[in-house]
Amino acid sequence: MNLRVDPFEWAGGHPGLDFVNTLDDRPSTSPVETLGTYQDLVRFAEMADIIDPQLAAKLLRFNTSRASEVVMRTRKLREHLFNILMSLHRDQPAKQADLEAVSLAIQAGHQARVLVKAAPPKLTEYCWRPLEADILLHACSLAVERLLAEVDRSKVRKCGASDCDVFYLDHSKGQKRLWCSMKGCGNREKQRRRRSGLAKE
Repeated sequence: MNLRVDPFEWAGGHPGLDFVNTLDDRPSTSPVETLGTYQDLVRFAEMADIIDPQLAAKLLRFNTSRASEVVMRTRKLREHLFNILMSLHRDQPAKQADLEAVSLAIQAGHQARVLVKAAPPKLTEYCWRPLEADILLHACSLAVERLLAEVDRSKVRKCGASDCDVFYLDHSKGQKRLWCSMKGCGNREKQRRRRSGLAKE
């Protein structure tokens, strides 16, 4: 797979957050969809390390109408997660419809895996069965589960820039990180505030 062109936002610090950030340029009126095709979804899943390169190569064979359906369902999962994260950011309870949709996707993800024999020192390992296009949706669902069930919610932040809805994990000292990127949003927001201050003088 040609990975030289990387359209994805990797500021999240967690595959689940990198997944929700695949709709770029939120909250503009013209957001950029980086999961436009099934190939895009395979590329993201491999680069996010939620599937291995060997599986990615096999999944690229599923370039069918079913594959397009998987892309649409995966985007819907992403938007349910975004709604949950925005509720967290606003200190509001998540909507039950979003939680139920994510729960169903996670359950399907677990049901798509079976235990098989593994090479030592492991006793067993999980394997996707059967090999089908839906594996990408399942892999994203399980990444979302790890985010929601295992991550300290106080570390999940939204970029402080007024025109950016990128989410990330804040591992900074004192948890004082404000931006998804200091070079991008941080500098742009500081310049905007500086211009605004000068305009008021």
